[in-house]
Amino acid sequence: MSVLSIKQQKVAVAIQAAGYFGIPELKNPRYLACFKDGRKAHLKAALANQIADPKAIPLYSHHQTRQSLFEKGWRSVTELDRLRARARHSQPPLLQPQKKEVHHA
Repeated sequence: MSVLSIKQQKVAVAIQAAGYFGIPELKNPRYLACFKDGRKAHLKAALANQIADPKAIPLYSHHQTRQSLFEKGWRSVTELDRLRARARHSQPPLLQPQKKEVHHA
């Protein structure tokens, strides 16, 4: 069994996303980041109830390809994605261990 390097894992994730969404540009890590930023921005706005007009997509970049991929990411968010985000957001955070204070002598 071979262990994939971190770079190979990132490439595999990008290829999987490109196939899932049917957007070949997502194989490029920079463009994949634009797409993911669009999804994150949409979910963040939905959680804050700031989406008055769903067709009004905010400006992300003056670069046409990056703006286009941001818009595709924005539009790829479904009602199910919004419901899942609301459910995750409304759950109380898991108890996290307290960090011990370090005292220097």
